[in-house]
Amino acid sequence: MNSLLAKVTAPFIFGVLTLSAASASAEYDTLFIDAAQGDEMTHVRLGIGETPAGEEGEKVTSMFYLSYFNSEDNIKRGTTSIEDGETEILAIGAGGFGYLTDPNENGGAEFDFELSRTEIDDLDYKRTGIGFRTQLFVPVAAGLQANIGFNLRPYFLSPDWDDESKLEFEYQGGLEYAFTWDVAVYAHYRYVALIDSDDKEVKLAEGTVFGLRARF
Repeated sequence: MNSLLAKVTAPFIFGVLTLSAASASAEYDTLFIDAAQGDEMTHVRLGIGETPAGEEGEKVTSMFYLSYFNSEDNIKRGTTSIEDGETEILAIGAGGFGYLTDPNENGGAEFDFELSRTEIDDLDYKRTGIGFRTQLFVPVAAGLQANIGFNLRPYFLSPDWDDESKLEFEYQGGLEYAFTWDVAVYAHYRYVALIDSDDKEVKLAEGTVFGLRARF
């Protein structure tokens, strides 16, 4: 982890300075955590933000966060297995998270922009890029919601114009239960992959994760 942080410090300096300038005059009163673990992958997001006062279900948190993803899974290019490999993605993001007027009837959503660094040592792959993350919360019953989400990082938003891939992407789907609208546990199927320069899909990680999301 320390070596990864050292390698990606330079690409993120601009992002850190931008976020610092934007937050200089703001008052933050919300901490955000989203942590998930599976056999194939680990994902943690830690954020700080602001949640305006409002009725339950009308609170939307604007936040900045740091995200770390790690997987050790069998890498496949199409139907061909390449090798077991480690994938690491470090990202700085900014966006919003919250629920609509009545979460039991209308659900909620999250939408973020990210500056990320992807490294796959076994493939000698390194890429810095800009992308966006979104997820939707669809009510099933009181407290129970279905979750659908994706994360896209296209090549034309990459500062180094990396020609090793045309797109990095993730998608997820599953169920979660909210004890309150600030604390939820979930089980998701998650798939992480990229489209290489030959238009072939390369699967980096796939599996089920169990997680906790909270703001306080």
